[in-house]
Parts: sequence; structure tokens; C-alpha cells
Amino acid sequence: MSYSIKRTRYKQFFRIMKITTLLLFVFIFCLRAEHSSSQNVNVTIKRSNTELEKVLNDIEKQTDYLFIYNDYVNVNRKVSVNLKKAPLKEVLVNLFEGTDVKYSIDDSYILLSAGGTRTTIPLTTQQGKTISGVVTDSNGEPIIGANVVGKGSKSIGTVTDVDGKFTLALDNSSTTLVVSYIGYLTKEVPVDNQSVLKVILSEDTQNLEEVVVIGYGSVKKSDLTGAVGSIQVDKVQGISVKSVDQMLQGRTSGLYMVQNSGMPGASSTVRIRGGNSISGGNEPLYIIDGMPVYPSASASQTALSPLNSIPTSDIESIEVLKDASSTAIYGSRGANGVIIVTTKKGKSGKTSVAFDAYWGIQNIYKKYDLLDSHSFEQLANEALVNSGGTAIYDESINPATTDWQGMTSNDNALTQNYQVTISGGNDKTTFLTSLNYFDQEGVIKATEMKKYAFRANIDHKISSTIHLGLSLTMTKVDNNRVGNSVLQSRLTTPPNIPVKKEDGSYTFSDDNGVITFDNPIAIINEKVDWNANFRTLNNAFVEWDIIKGLKFKSSIGIDIDYTTNKYYNPRTVYSGSQKGGEAKKTSNNTYTWINENILTYNNTWGVHSFTGLIGYTQQASTYDGFNAGSYGFLNDNLQMNNLGSGTTYSAPGSSVTKWALNSYLARVNYILNNKYLLTASIRADGSSRFGKNNRWGYFPSAALAWRASEEPFIKSLNIFSNLKPRLSFGITGNQDGIGTYPSYALLGSTGYVSDGQKVTGYYPSQVANTNLKWETTSQFDAGIDFGFFNNRLTVTLDGYYKKTKDLLLKVKIPGSSGFSSGLKNIGEVENKGFELAINATPVEGAFTWNTSLNLTYNKNKVLDLGDVSFIYPDQPGQDDTGTHLGRIVQVGQPLGTFYGYVYDGLFSTTDDIESSSQPTAKPGDIRYKDISGPDGVPDGIINDLDRTIIGCAQPKIFGGFNNTFSYKNFDLNINTIFTIGNDVYNGTRVVMENMQGSTNMFTTTMDRWSSSNQNAAYPRPLRSKAVMRVSDEYVENGSYLRFQNITLGYNVPAEFLSFTKYVSGLRIYASLQNFFTITSYSGDNPEVSKYGQDNLGAGYDAFSYPFSKSVLFGLNVKF
Repeated sequence: MSYSIKRTRYKQFFRIMKITTLLLFVFIFCLRAEHSSSQNVNVTIKRSNTELEKVLNDIEKQTDYLFIYNDYVNVNRKVSVNLKKAPLKEVLVNLFEGTDVKYSIDDSYILLSAGGTRTTIPLTTQQGKTISGVVTDSNGEPIIGANVVGKGSKSIGTVTDVDGKFTLALDNSSTTLVVSYIGYLTKEVPVDNQSVLKVILSEDTQNLEEVVVIGYGSVKKSDLTGAVGSIQVDKVQGISVKSVDQMLQGRTSGLYMVQNSGMPGASSTVRIRGGNSISGGNEPLYIIDGMPVYPSASASQTALSPLNSIPTSDIESIEVLKDASSTAIYGSRGANGVIIVTTKKGKSGKTSVAFDAYWGIQNIYKKYDLLDSHSFEQLANEALVNSGGTAIYDESINPATTDWQGMTSNDNALTQNYQVTISGGNDKTTFLTSLNYFDQEGVIKATEMKKYAFRANIDHKISSTIHLGLSLTMTKVDNNRVGNSVLQSRLTTPPNIPVKKEDGSYTFSDDNGVITFDNPIAIINEKVDWNANFRTLNNAFVEWDIIKGLKFKSSIGIDIDYTTNKYYNPRTVYSGSQKGGEAKKTSNNTYTWINENILTYNNTWGVHSFTGLIGYTQQASTYDGFNAGSYGFLNDNLQMNNLGSGTTYSAPGSSVTKWALNSYLARVNYILNNKYLLTASIRADGSSRFGKNNRWGYFPSAALAWRASEEPFIKSLNIFSNLKPRLSFGITGNQDGIGTYPSYALLGSTGYVSDGQKVTGYYPSQVANTNLKWETTSQFDAGIDFGFFNNRLTVTLDGYYKKTKDLLLKVKIPGSSGFSSGLKNIGEVENKGFELAINATPVEGAFTWNTSLNLTYNKNKVLDLGDVSFIYPDQPGQDDTGTHLGRIVQVGQPLGTFYGYVYDGLFSTTDDIESSSQPTAKPGDIRYKDISGPDGVPDGIINDLDRTIIGCAQPKIFGGFNNTFSYKNFDLNINTIFTIGNDVYNGTRVVMENMQGSTNMFTTTMDRWSSSNQNAAYPRPLRSKAVMRVSDEYVENGSYLRFQNITLGYNVPAEFLSFTKYVSGLRIYASLQNFFTITSYSGDNPEVSKYGQDNLGAGYDAFSYPFSKSVLFGLNVKF
């Protein structure tokens, strides 16, 4: 039976929960309490002949209130005031007595309006109407303090309150409202016959400087010198993306993402500007709210991406750092790029509540056409006869067909997501908390993922110079899984075999006892494979403004990751019956802490602008793993809950590993005359992983940019709203994917028998290499940013060249060392290419169209492998069998290259065989091309020397094309992704077209060779041996265009919500996900990576978990 997710007691889990909750409440209660009523707030002010604006600032500093006023309030008026510990209302009366300014206090805001800008007109006025409404941004967030005036009149106007709402009385001369706010485009709204309006303001992209988060800071986008891609998170969050890593796909140039599997919670492969390493890690570094995080310690294919610990609705921004000038500040972890995720924080103002939910169903994208029982038995008989045997099935009988594929499919699998977010605060303290529940059933029965997440962000200003912050994230993920045996046997199990025997037990073989198999229904119903992960990310900081422009920030972060697995293969499953039931338990725990201390200084002197930082960071991590198992149980009652009841014990295992990293870093940003920009950085990393001779690595970078659009001779052209060429160069490193102690001499343990006694001994398991050092990547980037038509059209072009040297590879070493191989720095790989990103708003108004296109061309090549020109990653003997991936790493070729034979059709006659290189073949067998021999020319023999390059998994071009259309309250999002030039090795076809007759096959195999069908597509059935090798016959074009998401949404008008004072916004939507894919690939999904993030195993498909398509319905409610 499948293992249900229950309330399991974890002592460590509750200990962490208690400590985290205690820290949260201690932090909250240490904060200054919410502001009290205005009657209890006292203010001391002594000012003489001072501008009113400065006095208002004094009041804001001493209280929790913020002033909101429009242009009609004269804040330049000179005032004099001398009050000591006076009530706030007394101060306000003193300031505005005798003027036309009126004030009102609403929560933590004080709204000022001049007497000439009436907020209402008496209702007895017969010649006018009262208009009410709400003003929001494009995300539906209320805009506080927006100016709302009648067009052509300065005497009729108001400002929006803390909910973005307004009420305004118009006379007959005003038929249009003019709504404006700093940073947004002014909008004119015809009143017509409406009495309730919803006004959405768009950001002024020309005048509003977009801020981009970079390593250890942020910069205005116009001041950016490096290649940084920003994900438009607000565009993605309205389309019910199931995980954060899926928000990245097709959204920025240079980033290639593959969803490794359709299994719920499965990890993804992410590459930024190509793969750099052969045996090391190629995944980017992830930074969440300033804290580096790593994947969960799980060996399963559902290993959690570090991004999946955060609900998608909690993301504020995502930046992708691509060039070395952007990533070198992260030193030895920056070679593969950096992805920076910033989560949402609370904003001062009235406490708001948001509820987000969606529901949907999933189904397998493509089901295969398989042989029925009669056709299967016909082919099986032919295979036996062709192999010298005797037919075993009576073909005159038409037996029942068991639909194993359909019976294991979970049709209309449910997906549901719920999140509640509460945020608010004042000018001293802001907070945001969220609670999320996500449940996704898999499209294969007995697979499911449930995720529970809690997050809190709290910021508090102790004083005008000291700022505290705390970020907490806790995530619990439970997975029910099935192994590869189900994914394969659901297709290969013979259709003429029933699920159960007459006695009710599961069948493991056919009636003749010739074919044995793992019954997939038995596995689904009886086997237990349950994985649980608990992760908490905690980060606290203190920031001190020492003097003007000089700031110090110190933070400490803790990442605790617990992963457990419970496994039981019962006696009722064929593989379990061979051991009398088998039980296992594993635990993988990782504890990581980091402390960062950064000193930043920025200042401006005339035409000179300078920002510099220096810092010191230290990080350490401990991994603790354990596994135990037993088999030979009397029954299946206890499953894995009592390992001691097994009669035979598997050798238990445990390990503890530790690593540490100390770093020093510095960066300067200099701008001259607001046109000429320079960025330079350096980082020194000291790692415990490397030998004492190369423990420290140094990673510098520099970048230049010229804001040419600020030059008078460019401005005079009236063509560019932005023109900025960029150049950068830098060096980064890589220390991932090589283990914790790669440079040390290690001992292994083993058991042996001495004098009849079992003795444990130790032996050298790894040779030391004190000269082992980082893989280093040098990168040059040249780019240019264009802006046209007030930035309604922007274009970014980048060309880059990356070269990685000192690759960490296992190579042959002298036998005198006692080892056959060892890890050394040998080899070089390069990546070069270009990127294009286009963003445009072709139409803007009542109907608006936003479009974006990004594409990347990347060429990867191995430059050097030391003393050899190629490496076979597969073990000897595996390369010429069709069930294994033929792979090669060869100088001059890209990583992910397929290596095998060239298919040359079928032998039709004996004459064909006599003149061929396969003299032992028979008519109907596969013919392969004779390509080479010992002397480099064809030798009439088909052997290993006839293998050649037959394809490559890496795409030549990839990208995304995204469009958003909006008309009044409707919006339509269409998101597409594409690849061009990549190949997929279809290992599923290798098995499903093997023509052996012992497993089920595709219906297309009925077109097999026979004396009466010599032009057949498939060879003659043959039972005695595999008839297929790794060849280009199974390498298919994996290029595709996928409509990843189509979402239609509707924002309910404010007047429809006026019946309740609690709901301020409501959006409903429907989505189709992965419904349409245009491809020539014959499998269910060309976007596949059976071997996960392995650079050399990319593009391999062999009974992968099925890809799914979804229909979703959702809503967003704001209170």
C-alpha cells in the first residue's frame, strides 16, 4: 500500500519549531509597540522661520505617522513653532490655524488638503454628482496619496486614502478625472455615467529608476555595468506557476532550464551561459534574501531545488547575474552564474490581508500506443521461432488485454494551492507573514507532493541610524514516490497477463513461466517509498548608518535541512519476494551557518559619484547521514518500522562531513558626469576543500559602461531614450560537485574474516593531492542597451566568451601511488555566444499589449583533456548496448555529445549480407555502417571503431516569447518557450522496439521484417539477444516550441465589490499549462533529462516520469 502522510513526531523538528517561534516572538516584543492614539503622542519642536516641510519631517521622526498631501498644500511656507511635549493635535492646530489647510488622521497617516481643494461638495447641490473609486498600481496594490482632480479645475480635487480610495464631488463642468502620482504616468479617466471607478496607474518607465539587486547591494538599472537579467515577477505571479524555478524558464536570455521529470517536486537543471565543468557542479549559486543556499541533501530524483522552499507568491524580484563582473563578487561560487531572489517585505500603512488560491487537474500529455494481447503473442511466437525455439501461444485465441498503462495512470490528478499573506506596519516597524499549503497529485498513481510553508519578514528602525531585520522561512515537504521499475513496467509488462491470479495474489510471470516481471499495480498498491524534507532558512541583520554615506551591515544566517526516507518492498511484490521483504531507513541532515559583515560608503561630489564596499564573510556546513536496512521478514505487517524483525541485516552506514569557506571582498562603483561608469571588484576565498598549496583563490573583475544617450550629440538625434554600451572581464571559480575532501588522503573500512572471526580493517581509499585547486573561469562580455520611444521599446544585446581551465578530472596516475586514478586539475572547456532581449509595449491605452522576446545562441566546446583526446564516461562494455547511453567527452566537441553507430537500414536478402561487413547477419537484421578500422579506413568489420558522433543534447538556440494583452478589466497572458538544434536520445524506443517478444512494444513494431515484407520499418523479431545498439536511429531532433502557459484573468470592478467594506480587490483567472507543444520528437516530452543535472547525461530519455498538461482555476482576494 502507498504510505500515507501522517502526523509523525520528529523531536528535532519540534525543537527547531520551538526555537524559531521563540526567536520570532522575542524579536517582535523587543520592537517598539504600535503607535498609540494621537491623543497620547507628544511632540517637541523648536523651529523659527522654517519651511513647513522640515517641520513635518520632524514630526515624522518623533512619531509613527506619515504625512500625505498634494500639490495644493504649500509646504514651502515659513512657520515658527516652539512646543515641548505637546500633544500631536495641538501641534497640528498650531501649524495650520488661520490657513486653508485641513488635516485628518487615518491609522498611521495624516492627510493634508488645502481648503481650495474640496474633498466633497454639499449633496444639496443640484448641478453635479459624487464620484468614488480606488486607485491602484498594475499589481492591484492601492496607491496612497494619489492626486485626483477634475480636469480643468483646481478647486475640485482630493487625495486617495490608505486604501487607495477617494470620494469626490464634481460639478457639471468636470466630466473627466485627472489622476496622478509620483513615479506613475498621469491618467485621464472619463466619468460618463459612472459613479464608482477603478483607476490603474502604470509606472513611468522613463522617469522611475528601476532598481536591480546585485551581489551585496543594489543599483539603479541605468547605472548597471554588467549583464544582469531581471525576471518580471509581477507578470509571472498572475499565472499560477507551481514552483519558483519554473518562473525562470523562458524569462531571461542566457538562462536555459530543463524540468528533469514530471514527478511532483522534481528538481530542474539550470545552466547560465552553458556548462563549464565535466565532473564538477554546473548549477548556479542561489541567493535568497542575501543568504547562499544549496539543494537539499537527497539522492533521489525529487531532490528539492533551494528555490522550492519559497512560495511563488512571496517573491518580490529575481535577478540573474551572468557575466563575471556581476558574479566575481561571489568568487569561488560564481562561475556558473548567480540567481538572486528577494522576497516581499511589509510596507507601512494599514494592515492588509491577501488570499491566493488555485485548483486544477493534470493529465499525462501523451499516452503511447501499445500492442494488444493478440499482436503481442504473435510477435513473441515469431521471436521464439526465429531464435530456434518453439511458439508457445495459440494465435487462434484472442486473449483479454490488460491496460497496464491506463491502470497506473492517475487521470485528472488534483493540484491545489492556498496562501494567506498578512502585511503592514508603520514608519518604524513593518512586517509580512505568509502561510502556504500546496498539494500536487502525480499523473502516476501513488505519487504525490504536499508542501507546507511559513514565512515572516520583519524590519524595525530602532532609531534614525539603526535598523534591524529578521527573515524566517520554514518548509515541510512530503513525497510519495514510485521508482523507475513502475515507470518502465507500466509500458513493458506483457498485455496478456492479468493483474492478479485466481487466488487473488499478484501475478509475477506468464502462464508458461517464461516471463517474470515486477507487477506495476502491486508496486503501486503495496510498496512504500516515502520521502520527507524539513527546511528552515533564518537570517537576521543589523544595519548602522554611522555617518552620512557610511553604513555597516552585519548578518547571520542559519540553514537547517532534514531529509528522511522510509522504504519497504514487500513480499507481495516480485523484487521484494526475492528477499522476503526489504526495509530501509535513511536520514540526511545538513546544518549551514553564514556570517557576513559589509561596510558600504557612497557619496557624490559635483560630477563624481562613488560607492564602495568592503566585507568579510565566513560560512561553514556539516552534513550528517545515516542509513540502515534489513530483509527476510516473516510478514509485511511491520514494514520498515522494526528493522530488527528482519532475519538478515544490510550493513548500516553513517557519515559526517564538514566544509568551511572564509572570504574577503571589495567593490567600487564610480560614475563621472552621470555618463561614464566603472565597476571593479575582487574576492579572496579560502576553502577547506583544497590542498594547502592552493587553499586560497583570488577572483577579480572590472567593467566599463558609457551612458551615451546623455551626450548632447546623441540627444540631438532624437532617436534613443537610452543608449549604453558595456564591457566587462572577470575571473570566477568553482568548487562544487567534487565532494568535501577531494585533496586529502582518505581511508576506507572493510570487513574480513581472520581465524574464524570477523574483523574490520582500514585501507587507503584516496590519494592526497595538496596541489589541487579551483576550476577557474575567465569571461569577457560586450553588450549594449538600447531604448526607443521613451523606453516603450528596449533592446539588449550581449556577446560573451567564457573559458574554464584547471578542470577537476579523475585521470590515470602512476601505479607506484597504489591507485589507478586520482583527481587532478586537467582540461579546458569554452562557451561563447550572444544574447538578445527585446521588451516592447506596442499598444498602450484602454487596450494594452506588452511583449518580450529573448533568445540565446551558445556554443560549447572541450578544448583540452590533458594527455588524452577523449573520455568515455560510461563503464567499459556499456557503450555498444542500446539500453545504455553512448556518451563521449572529446576535444573539439561539446559536452553532452552522443556517441554510437550509424544505422544503415535492414538486410533484405542474403546477397546484401555477403557484400557487407556483418557476415553473420541474417535477412531482417539491422545493418550498421562500416566507418573506420585500425588504420582509420573502413576494414569490413563492425566493431567499436565504427562508432562516431551521432548527436548532441545541447541546443544551439533557446529562449522565450511572452505576451500580455489587457483590455479594461481583462488580461490575457501567453507564454512560450523554445529550443532549436538539440537532440534527444530516445532510450524508451530502444526497449519498446527491441523486437525480443518478451516485453510489450509499440504498435508500430507490427511493421517488422519478414520474407513477405522485406521493406519493413523494423527488424525481424529475435528472442536470443538484443538486436539493437546505441545508434543514430534513436537520436531524434529535440527542438520544440511550447505554449507553456495561457492565462485569462478578470479583475472584478470596484463597484461590484462595494457591497462589502472588507474586500478591496478580486481577480479570477483560468490557465492552460503545457497544453500545446510543436515538436518532431516521438516521445512524450523533448524537455527531459533522465540523469538530472549531470552535464554528460543531458538529453537522455528512458521511461522518464510522464510529462503532464494542466487546467487551473484561481483567484486573488485582497482585504
